[in-house]
Order: sequence, then C-alpha cells, then structure tokens
Amino acid sequence: GDFEMDVVAMVNDTVATMISCYYEDHRREVGMIVGTGCNACYMEEMHNVELVEGDEGRMCVNTEWGAFGASGELDEFLLEYDRVVDETSLNPGQQLYEKIIGGKYMGEIVRLVLLRLVDENLLFSGQACEKLKTRGAFETRFVSQVESDSGDRKQIYNILTAFGLLPSGSDCDIVRMVCESVSTRAAQMCSAGLAGVINRMRESRSQETLKITVGVDGSVYKLHPSFKDRFHATVRQLTPGCDITFIQS
Repeated sequence: GDFEMDVVAMVNDTVATMISCYYEDHRREVGMIVGTGCNACYMEEMHNVELVEGDEGRMCVNTEWGAFGASGELDEFLLEYDRVVDETSLNPGQQLYEKIIGGKYMGEIVRLVLLRLVDENLLFSGQACEKLKTRGAFETRFVSQVESDSGDRKQIYNILTAFGLLPSGSDCDIVRMVCESVSTRAAQMCSAGLAGVINRMRESRSQETLKITVGVDGSVYKLHPSFKDRFHATVRQLTPGCDITFIQS
C-alpha cells in the first residue's frame, strides 16, 4: 500500500555502498560496485574540488570510472575480443573500462576467445556448436561455475555438454584456463583503478601511511570464486604505504 516518506537524498548504488559501510567504520571512505557494471566513489579533499566553494573538509566524488577510456586511454590494453564486445554493444565507444571488468561482458569475452581457439583447431576438434556461436550465450555465471569446478572437470563437462558439445578432458582444462585468464585480467584492471584512487588520497593528505576501509558490493565481487582474492592482492601490491581493509557491503 501507500506510505508516507520524506526524500532526504538520492544517491547511486556506489555512493550508497560507501555510506552504508560508514556507519560501522568511519575509515570507510571508498565505495565500489563490481557487478554487472563497475564504479567507485571516494572522499576527496575539498581544496581539490574545483566546482564547489570552500577548502575545509571532504566531499564524496562519484568517479563513474566505467566511462574511462573514451579518449583512447585504454587503447593499448584492448584486445580484439574487447573491440568486438564494444562494437556490438548498445553504446559503442563508451564505458570501455567497464566492458573489461563488468559481469555484463565477462562471459561474452570468454565466448569470443573460445571461438578463436576453435578456429585455430585448438579446442573442440575445431568444431563449434551453434549455441557457442550465439552472442551472449556464454553467460558470466558460467565463468564462475567453471572456476568453481573441484578439479574433476565434472562441472565444466556438464556446462559444455549443455551447449551441445562433447568436450575432452583437455577441452575442459582449456576452457577453465580461458575463464581464469579473463576474470584475472578483470580483477587486475579493476585493482589498477582502485589503487590509483587510494594512492591519490594518501598523497592529497600527505600521510606516510594511509589506513582506509573500502566497502564493496556487486555480483562479480560476491559470487565469483576467485575474483575477490585476486583483486585484494593486486590492490595491496599497487598501494605501498597504505593499510587497506575490504568490507563486503
């Protein structure tokens, strides 16, 4: 039914993630979403915020970093598969950073790599089924399921046979390697963005050691079996002088 409410503020999911975590830990000055898309926000020093008057205190900056790369900054990192994903998307030339990381695109990148391996006769005896040739058919949840396989290949085999394929043990191993490569790259690219933000915060505050907590939400971060650990490890490697705690929102 209807109910009365006063709207005090409207925020996006990334800012809401940071705010929700701040109640428990006042060092939580960064919020992140790694799900269908990818974004981050952080608390910037007011003297660095040119659009607002005043130099005291801090202000939340929503980076919308998924749009990074529109001016060519990511060109040297984009693979042929990334370019196909971008060209066939609803917004070509936009959200390029997000398309490398986000769950909306991860499965499709894997599918394109698998097709390339089939074309080179390195996978499935050079024969791809019609479903594998269908755009969007290899969903990101399959990437998580493949990497969750216990090592006996049963889960990978079941996924591939559902596509109409009859994979060998070697085929299953190659598919897992492709999934791990794509998801690891996503985690490391995401890490580079967060490391850049945190290093900037430390330099702006002229602190020898920055202790900070990052609140994170999103399906890829929560559900992928290895993304979180790879992401954490790379961020810490890229942020010497920072003591970082990650909290799942």
